[in-house]
Amino acid sequence: MDIKSAQQAKRKLSKASIESALTDVAVTRLPQVFVFDELSSSNQWLLDNLQLLSADEMLCIADSQTSGRGRAGRGWHSPAGSNIYMSFSITTFKLAEISSISLVIGLALVRSLSKMGVKDLALKWPNDVLLGSKKLAGVLIEAKKHNEKTILVVGVGINVDMPADLNLQSELAWADLSQAGLSAADRSDIVAHVYSECEQLVGRFMEKGFSSLREEWESYDAFMGKAVNVINNNEVLCEGEESGLDDHGRLLVKTDVGVKVIHSGDVSLRVKHES
Repeated sequence: MDIKSAQQAKRKLSKASIESALTDVAVTRLPQVFVFDELSSSNQWLLDNLQLLSADEMLCIADSQTSGRGRAGRGWHSPAGSNIYMSFSITTFKLAEISSISLVIGLALVRSLSKMGVKDLALKWPNDVLLGSKKLAGVLIEAKKHNEKTILVVGVGINVDMPADLNLQSELAWADLSQAGLSAADRSDIVAHVYSECEQLVGRFMEKGFSSLREEWESYDAFMGKAVNVINNNEVLCEGEESGLDDHGRLLVKTDVGVKVIHSGDVSLRVKHES
Protein backbone atom coordinates (compact mmCIF):
# COMPACT_ATOMS: atom_id res chain seq x y z
CA MET A 1 0.00 0.00 0.00
CA ASP A 2 1.46 3.38 -1.01
CA ILE A 3 1.54 6.38 1.33
CA LYS A 4 -1.51 8.05 -0.24
CA SER A 5 -3.60 4.86 0.00
CA ALA A 6 -2.53 4.34 3.62
CA GLN A 7 -3.56 7.88 4.53
CA GLN A 8 -6.96 7.45 2.87
CA ALA A 9 -7.52 4.15 4.69
CA LYS A 10 -6.68 5.76 8.02
CA ARG A 11 -9.16 8.58 7.38
CA LYS A 12 -11.96 6.32 6.17
CA LEU A 13 -15.34 6.70 7.85
CA SER A 14 -17.06 3.69 9.38
CA LYS A 15 -20.43 2.97 10.93
CA ALA A 16 -18.71 1.95 14.20
CA SER A 17 -16.70 5.16 14.43
CA ILE A 18 -19.75 7.33 13.74
CA GLU A 19 -21.93 5.48 16.28
CA SER A 20 -19.17 5.67 18.89
CA ALA A 21 -18.80 9.42 18.34
CA LEU A 22 -22.58 9.91 18.55
CA THR A 23 -22.64 8.02 21.85
CA ASP A 24 -19.79 10.19 23.14
CA VAL A 25 -21.74 13.40 22.52
CA ALA A 26 -24.83 11.82 24.12
CA VAL A 27 -27.46 12.50 21.48
CA THR A 28 -31.00 12.28 22.81
CA ARG A 29 -31.97 9.57 20.31
CA LEU A 30 -29.33 7.51 18.54
CA PRO A 31 -30.32 7.46 14.85
CA GLN A 32 -30.14 4.56 12.45
CA VAL A 33 -26.70 5.06 10.89
CA PHE A 34 -25.80 4.18 7.30
CA VAL A 35 -22.24 4.76 6.04
CA PHE A 36 -21.17 4.29 2.41
CA ASP A 37 -17.88 4.57 0.56
CA GLU A 38 -19.67 6.17 -2.38
CA LEU A 39 -23.18 7.32 -3.26
CA SER A 40 -24.63 9.43 -6.02
CA SER A 41 -26.03 11.65 -3.25
CA SER A 42 -26.61 11.07 0.46
CA ASN A 43 -29.87 13.01 0.22
CA GLN A 44 -31.06 10.93 -2.70
CA TRP A 45 -30.21 7.67 -0.94
CA LEU A 46 -32.25 8.72 2.08
CA LEU A 47 -35.18 9.87 -0.05
CA ASP A 48 -35.12 6.52 -1.86
CA ASN A 49 -34.90 4.44 1.33
CA LEU A 50 -37.42 5.95 3.73
CA GLN A 51 -39.01 2.50 4.02
CA LEU A 52 -36.08 1.64 6.33
CA LEU A 53 -37.15 4.34 8.78
CA SER A 54 -38.02 3.03 12.24
CA ALA A 55 -39.07 5.02 15.31
CA ASP A 56 -35.68 6.74 15.36
CA GLU A 57 -34.28 9.14 12.77
CA MET A 58 -31.99 8.05 9.93
CA LEU A 59 -28.48 9.38 9.37
CA CYS A 60 -26.63 8.68 6.13
CA ILE A 61 -22.97 9.56 5.53
CA ALA A 62 -21.08 9.09 2.26
CA ASP A 63 -17.31 9.20 1.96
CA SER A 64 -17.76 10.49 -1.59
CA GLN A 65 -20.60 11.45 -3.92
CA THR A 66 -20.76 11.15 -7.68
CA SER A 67 -23.73 13.52 -8.06
CA GLY A 68 -23.73 15.63 -4.92
CA ARG A 69 -26.10 18.56 -5.16
CA GLY A 70 -26.70 21.87 -3.49
CA ARG A 71 -29.50 24.38 -3.55
CA ALA A 72 -31.32 25.11 -6.83
CA GLY A 73 -29.87 22.01 -8.48
CA ARG A 74 -26.26 23.16 -8.26
CA GLY A 75 -23.57 20.51 -7.97
CA TRP A 76 -21.64 19.93 -4.76
CA HIS A 77 -18.04 18.81 -5.31
CA SER A 78 -17.60 15.60 -3.30
CA PRO A 79 -14.09 14.04 -3.39
CA ALA A 80 -13.37 10.93 -1.32
CA GLY A 81 -11.67 10.93 2.07
CA SER A 82 -11.78 14.70 2.44
CA ASN A 83 -15.08 16.22 3.50
CA ILE A 84 -18.44 15.52 5.13
CA TYR A 85 -21.53 14.62 3.13
CA MET A 86 -24.31 13.74 5.55
CA SER A 87 -28.09 13.59 5.40
CA PHE A 88 -30.64 12.92 8.10
CA SER A 89 -34.39 12.70 8.39
CA ILE A 90 -36.78 14.87 10.37
CA THR A 91 -40.18 13.31 10.95
CA THR A 92 -41.82 15.88 13.22
CA PHE A 93 -42.17 19.50 12.17
CA LYS A 94 -44.70 22.20 11.35
CA LEU A 95 -45.44 22.40 7.63
CA ALA A 96 -45.71 26.18 7.84
CA GLU A 97 -42.15 26.41 9.17
CA ILE A 98 -40.33 24.28 6.57
CA SER A 99 -38.70 27.32 4.95
CA SER A 100 -36.99 28.20 8.25
CA ILE A 101 -35.38 24.82 8.88
CA SER A 102 -32.33 25.49 6.69
CA LEU A 103 -31.67 28.56 8.87
CA VAL A 104 -31.92 26.44 12.01
CA ILE A 105 -29.51 23.85 10.59
CA GLY A 106 -27.05 26.58 9.58
CA LEU A 107 -27.10 27.97 13.11
CA ALA A 108 -26.59 24.46 14.50
CA LEU A 109 -23.51 24.09 12.29
CA VAL A 110 -22.08 27.34 13.63
CA ARG A 111 -22.80 26.32 17.22
CA SER A 112 -21.28 22.86 16.89
CA LEU A 113 -18.16 23.97 15.02
CA SER A 114 -17.65 26.84 17.47
CA LYS A 115 -17.65 24.32 20.31
CA MET A 116 -14.93 22.43 18.44
CA GLY A 117 -12.78 25.57 18.43
CA VAL A 118 -13.53 26.99 14.99
CA LYS A 119 -13.58 30.80 14.97
CA ASP A 120 -14.65 33.49 12.49
CA LEU A 121 -17.82 31.66 11.44
CA ALA A 122 -20.71 33.49 9.79
CA LEU A 123 -24.05 32.78 8.12
CA LYS A 124 -25.32 33.81 4.68
CA TRP A 125 -29.06 33.65 4.14
CA PRO A 126 -30.57 31.21 3.57
CA ASN A 127 -28.29 28.17 3.79
CA ASP A 128 -24.55 28.89 3.69
CA VAL A 129 -22.00 28.77 6.49
CA LEU A 130 -18.92 30.92 5.96
CA LEU A 131 -15.43 30.83 7.40
CA GLY A 132 -14.38 34.43 7.15
CA SER A 133 -15.91 35.47 3.85
CA LYS A 134 -15.51 32.06 2.17
CA LYS A 135 -18.01 29.21 1.87
CA LEU A 136 -17.40 26.41 4.36
CA ALA A 137 -20.69 24.49 4.39
CA GLY A 138 -24.11 24.33 2.81
CA VAL A 139 -27.54 22.95 3.64
CA LEU A 140 -30.10 21.35 1.33
CA ILE A 141 -33.64 20.56 2.53
CA GLU A 142 -35.84 18.17 0.55
CA ALA A 143 -39.19 16.57 1.36
CA LYS A 144 -41.01 13.40 0.41
CA LYS A 145 -44.32 11.80 1.30
CA HIS A 146 -43.95 8.48 3.10
CA ASN A 147 -46.84 6.51 4.61
CA GLU A 148 -49.10 9.58 4.20
CA LYS A 149 -46.63 11.69 6.17
CA THR A 150 -44.16 14.27 4.93
CA ILE A 151 -40.56 13.48 5.84
CA LEU A 152 -37.81 16.08 5.58
CA VAL A 153 -34.34 15.07 4.46
CA VAL A 154 -31.63 17.49 5.55
CA GLY A 155 -28.39 17.38 3.60
CA VAL A 156 -25.24 18.96 5.03
CA GLY A 157 -21.98 19.37 3.14
CA ILE A 158 -18.91 20.57 5.05
CA ASN A 159 -15.50 21.23 3.52
CA VAL A 160 -12.91 19.62 5.80
CA ASP A 161 -9.73 19.05 3.82
CA MET A 162 -10.19 20.20 0.23
CA PRO A 163 -7.47 19.66 -2.38
CA ALA A 164 -5.30 22.78 -2.44
CA ASP A 165 -5.40 23.08 -6.24
CA LEU A 166 -9.19 22.77 -6.52
CA ASN A 167 -10.85 25.40 -8.69
CA LEU A 168 -14.62 25.47 -8.19
CA GLN A 169 -17.09 27.53 -10.19
CA SER A 170 -18.93 29.31 -7.38
CA GLU A 171 -20.12 32.76 -6.45
CA LEU A 172 -18.10 32.39 -3.23
CA ALA A 173 -14.53 31.25 -2.74
CA TRP A 174 -14.27 28.12 -0.59
CA ALA A 175 -12.72 27.49 2.81
CA ASP A 176 -12.25 24.29 4.79
CA LEU A 177 -11.83 23.20 8.40
CA SER A 178 -8.17 22.30 7.93
CA GLN A 179 -7.60 26.06 7.96
CA ALA A 180 -9.04 26.05 11.49
CA GLY A 181 -6.98 23.10 12.74
CA LEU A 182 -9.39 20.22 12.07
CA SER A 183 -8.69 17.44 9.56
CA ALA A 184 -10.33 14.59 7.69
CA ALA A 185 -9.30 12.32 10.57
CA ASP A 186 -11.77 14.29 12.76
CA ARG A 187 -14.79 13.66 10.53
CA SER A 188 -16.55 11.16 12.82
CA ASP A 189 -16.41 13.62 15.72
CA ILE A 190 -17.55 16.49 13.49
CA VAL A 191 -20.53 14.46 12.24
CA ALA A 192 -21.50 13.58 15.80
CA HIS A 193 -21.25 17.15 17.11
CA VAL A 194 -23.15 18.55 14.12
CA TYR A 195 -25.92 15.95 14.33
CA SER A 196 -26.31 16.42 18.09
CA GLU A 197 -26.58 20.20 17.77
CA CYS A 198 -29.03 19.90 14.87
CA GLU A 199 -31.21 17.53 16.89
CA GLN A 200 -31.27 19.87 19.89
CA LEU A 201 -31.84 23.06 17.92
CA VAL A 202 -34.57 21.56 15.71
CA GLY A 203 -36.31 20.45 18.92
CA ARG A 204 -36.23 24.00 20.26
CA PHE A 205 -37.44 25.31 16.91
CA MET A 206 -40.38 22.89 16.93
CA GLU A 207 -41.33 24.01 20.40
CA LYS A 208 -40.79 27.77 20.21
CA GLY A 209 -40.52 28.67 16.52
CA PHE A 210 -37.81 30.54 14.67
CA SER A 211 -38.47 33.74 16.63
CA SER A 212 -36.65 32.15 19.59
CA LEU A 213 -33.49 31.80 17.44
CA ARG A 214 -33.71 34.90 15.27
CA GLU A 215 -31.42 37.17 17.32
CA GLU A 216 -28.74 34.50 17.61
CA TRP A 217 -28.89 33.83 13.85
CA GLU A 218 -28.61 37.55 13.14
CA SER A 219 -25.52 37.81 15.39
CA TYR A 220 -23.72 35.66 12.78
CA ASP A 221 -25.29 37.33 9.72
CA ALA A 222 -22.40 38.11 7.35
CA PHE A 223 -24.43 40.61 5.29
CA MET A 224 -26.26 42.49 8.05
CA GLY A 225 -26.28 46.22 7.31
CA LYS A 226 -24.55 45.80 3.95
CA ALA A 227 -25.76 47.02 0.56
CA VAL A 228 -26.94 43.91 -1.29
CA ASN A 229 -28.54 42.74 -4.50
CA VAL A 230 -31.14 39.98 -4.39
CA ILE A 231 -30.76 38.01 -7.62
CA ASN A 232 -32.89 35.40 -9.33
CA ASN A 233 -31.77 33.80 -12.63
CA ASN A 234 -29.13 36.54 -13.04
CA GLU A 235 -31.74 39.27 -12.69
CA VAL A 236 -31.76 41.74 -9.79
CA LEU A 237 -35.08 41.44 -7.95
CA CYS A 238 -34.30 44.24 -5.54
CA GLU A 239 -31.40 46.11 -4.00
CA GLY A 240 -30.98 47.81 -0.66
CA GLU A 241 -29.62 47.30 2.84
CA GLU A 242 -29.82 43.82 4.34
CA SER A 243 -31.73 44.29 7.58
CA GLY A 244 -31.87 40.84 9.13
CA LEU A 245 -34.79 38.43 9.32
CA ASP A 246 -38.37 38.46 10.52
CA ASP A 247 -39.73 35.95 13.03
CA HIS A 248 -40.41 33.44 10.25
CA GLY A 249 -36.87 33.56 8.84
CA ARG A 250 -37.74 35.71 5.83
CA LEU A 251 -35.04 38.12 4.68
CA LEU A 252 -35.62 41.85 5.14
CA VAL A 253 -34.11 44.30 2.67
CA LYS A 254 -34.50 48.04 3.25
CA THR A 255 -35.06 49.68 -0.15
CA ASP A 256 -35.83 53.22 -1.29
CA VAL A 257 -39.55 52.35 -1.32
CA GLY A 258 -39.72 50.48 1.98
CA VAL A 259 -38.76 47.10 3.40
CA LYS A 260 -38.88 44.21 0.94
CA VAL A 261 -39.60 40.77 2.44
CA ILE A 262 -37.84 37.95 0.58
CA HIS A 263 -39.58 34.58 0.90
CA SER A 264 -37.78 32.36 -1.59
CA GLY A 265 -34.58 30.56 -0.71
CA ASP A 266 -33.85 30.02 -4.42
CA VAL A 267 -32.59 33.57 -4.85
CA SER A 268 -28.96 34.60 -4.42
CA LEU A 269 -27.85 37.31 -2.02
CA ARG A 270 -24.74 39.26 -2.98
CA VAL A 271 -22.94 42.29 -1.62
CA LYS A 272 -23.75 45.03 -4.09
CA HIS A 273 -20.22 45.68 -5.36
CA GLU A 274 -19.92 41.95 -6.29
CA SER A 275 -22.76 41.99 -8.81
